[in-house]
Amino acid sequence: MPKGKRKGKFEHRRTEEKIYSSDEDAGIDMTIDNCSETSGQSDLKSAHDDAENEQEKLEEKVLEMIDALSARSNAARAGAMVSLRNALQRRHLAAVLCNQRATLADHLAKALRRGRDGERRAAAGLAPLLALQIGEEGVEEFVNEIRPELAAAAADKSASLETRTECCSSLAVLCYLLEEDLTEILEVMRMYETIFSGSYLKGDGSVKVSGCLLEAGALHAAALDGWALLLTLLAPEHARALLQAAAPSFRRLADLLQACSLEVRLAAGTALAIAHEHVTSAQDEEEPELAELVAGLLPALDQLARDSHKYRAKRDRKLQRATFRDILKYFEDDESPSEAVRVGVETVRCAGWRAVAAYAALAGALGAGLQALAPRVAPLRAALRLEAPPPGAPPAAAARLTRLQRHLQNNAACKARTLARNKNRDKRSAALAL
Repeated sequence: MPKGKRKGKFEHRRTEEKIYSSDEDAGIDMTIDNCSETSGQSDLKSAHDDAENEQEKLEEKVLEMIDALSARSNAARAGAMVSLRNALQRRHLAAVLCNQRATLADHLAKALRRGRDGERRAAAGLAPLLALQIGEEGVEEFVNEIRPELAAAAADKSASLETRTECCSSLAVLCYLLEEDLTEILEVMRMYETIFSGSYLKGDGSVKVSGCLLEAGALHAAALDGWALLLTLLAPEHARALLQAAAPSFRRLADLLQACSLEVRLAAGTALAIAHEHVTSAQDEEEPELAELVAGLLPALDQLARDSHKYRAKRDRKLQRATFRDILKYFEDDESPSEAVRVGVETVRCAGWRAVAAYAALAGALGAGLQALAPRVAPLRAALRLEAPPPGAPPAAAARLTRLQRHLQNNAACKARTLARNKNRDKRSAALAL
């Protein structure tokens, strides 16, 4: 019995505390309600001002980087190019760069022509981002000035292998996105063929094995990837005629599957899949000659998909088997890879070897800039097969809020929930008081 009385006493005390706390909360929240209308406006205004200040600071830093491109020190110029590339990967800055077209093209051309390896490599990495952000009016002149310098640097045997590899990758992306002259595209493809021809088999059909070839594997693979990417720009009939009349033919590409470098073997398998998919895309049935070639190719692909030689690194064996299993599945069952990649607020769907290779090349050359430029740059949207936004529509990236804006938005929503909850509390408190 005493326990029951004690329980009732505690319940009465708890009820009183609940009534008191709700009344007190209501009074406090009414004060918040009086201040929320003005504070919400000031928060939004401050968020807008902060975003504008951040943009202005970034533009000032970009102009300082452009001024630093004319520094006397080679290392200083290379550092300025790397910093400028990082800035271009973060924001779309066409409004700032459109007035600096001639200056930027001149700096990049000089760096690729006369700079040292570090400066040439930095200039090659900067070229595709700069071409996409420089504005539509001056992009043709920019490409016409930079493309020959990139090609010359890629073919320059006195440059380092890393610099030549970077030039090959950047040149392929630059031509894939912005080059419209078919003659220039074919010229670049011939230049690529002269580079990766160093991995061809010997005249007697034996494999070339040397330390130099292993070191140059990344360069030859980059040239082969660039060649395959540019092949997709040709009409299927033109691509088929090119593979039959000029090097490299399908048989030459198949010979590269025996190269001593893992990078070249992977690039050769991917190039074969891309070329076959592109050539047969406009045909109902496969040509007998091409079907015979594919039939002879299957044993080599099957062997590479099952390779377990212990003298190769474990990681290399796993990567080779995974890649060539997909390639073998394509040639045997006509099953192409399919991926869906999130780019900002949009989804890029890559169906087929050509789409997957294009996305891989763009992502490798642009990095984080792919997300910043995809909503605003028409050539990039076309390459990613994204739908064109309606006229006058804001870019898709504008829907994304900054961290400060999200924080202020969450605070405003929290205040609105608190006010709504306290109104209900006031009604309950008044009912209990009666």
